[in-house]
Amino acid sequence: MEYKLLNSGDEKLLEASERSLFDGDLRPKLGSQFLSDPRHHLAVAIEDSTIVGFASAVRYIHPDKPDEL
Repeated sequence: MEYKLLNSGDEKLLEASERSLFDGDLRPKLGSQFLSDPRHHLAVAIEDSTIVGFASAVRYIHPDKPDEL
């Protein structure tokens, strides 16, 4: 098992995830937008070149307090 934090440019790897992993079918344009935004984070578990698990996070920016994840 390999673990990786996905970045912009990892869209093909994201598209190679198990179909049952997400709530619905992946949309390439939305995946690309998610990965290109530095406030979005997607850590994945990879087995046999396929994403088999993930954890996602979003960094929130507030005008009156420190950043929050």
